Amino acid sequence: MRKKTVRSGLTFMLAGMLSVTVATFFSDELARLLFLGIGGAARITFFGFFLGGMCGGCGVLVSAVGLLQGGGDERGVRLAPTVLLLISLFILFFFLAYKSLTAPESPTLPAGESISI
Repeated sequence: MRKKTVRSGLTFMLAGMLSVTVATFFSDELARLLFLGIGGAARITFFGFFLGGMCGGCGVLVSAVGLLQGGGDERGVRLAPTVLLLISLFILFFFLAYKSLTAPESPTLPAGESISI
């Protein structure tokens, strides 16, 4: 096993997971930050999913190649921080998904109503 190659693949998977998380939960905020128009959030969501799929797929392939290759003398390469970061990002994604489903909705006003402060 070549640890450097596996770590590179895990880093690609991290980038893919981060891209999907940002595209799923923060697309509106990112569209406003980048001054995109009305369809900006939809374009960011599509681009985030596409980029996440490409990075994640590439990361899986690179990690698999690294696992199958014969290892050299790579004692200084540590995989634990990258694996822990990937697991924590995975947990964060599912935490945000849970919170988005259980968060109360803000009340909407009927047409023609106004708020008196």
